[in-house]
Amino acid sequence: MKIAIVDDEPKELRNLSETINCQLSSMGYPSVTSDAFSNAEDFFVYWKKGAYELIVLDIYMEGMSGIDAARKIRETDGDVFIVFCTESNEFASESYEVNAHYYLRKPFTEKNISDMLYRLDFKSRESRRFIELPDGRQLVLRNVIYTEYYNHVVTVHNKYGGDTRVRISQTSFEQLLCGYTYFFRICKGIVVNFYEVINYSKNIFVMSDGSTVSVSRRREKEVRDAYTDFCFERIRREMQE
Repeated sequence: MKIAIVDDEPKELRNLSETINCQLSSMGYPSVTSDAFSNAEDFFVYWKKGAYELIVLDIYMEGMSGIDAARKIRETDGDVFIVFCTESNEFASESYEVNAHYYLRKPFTEKNISDMLYRLDFKSRESRRFIELPDGRQLVLRNVIYTEYYNHVVTVHNKYGGDTRVRISQTSFEQLLCGYTYFFRICKGIVVNFYEVINYSKNIFVMSDGSTVSVSRRREKEVRDAYTDFCFERIRREMQE
């Protein structure tokens, strides 16, 4: 999971980042990348659509305000969670305008952060998450079982709705898909969704549709470690529910 926090007060920025990371870890999300920015201008140097699952914006900042930053984000990304962090309710109406998901009052506490994260409901969001293919079609990620590449075309094997084929390079497709930890390239041209693995032994994955895909010898340890980490994190999340 990737989050961004934008606040021009260094102490607030550090405390907020540490508290959110700690709370997410306790909720079963240990693999969290938190990027901290002291102003919106620096944030937009690195930001692109789909880069983050959560963006926390201080409203009162020198230069571009949090409200204006949210408006710019919403020009291209209507899906990311946006949370405003401020000492005042003055801009509550503007938060609705940009479809903000939460209004976090300063000074915050661990309970405030915990309440916010549970309200956001990342699990529900994950089940609906999609990427946009080069031809404009939307691909729901949790619908994907595995993908295979041949002759400049990626075939996506889906749980529902039949296969999806798209003309794209494997490298470009992996950049769209493999930023999500449950997707992993197990050999040249094949990416699996770990959620759809029903058995793994002797370097062969048995997928939910009955298909079998083999792990390349060169990636054997890397794949095994990634799948073990995924299973461990999944168990942790289920124990938290």
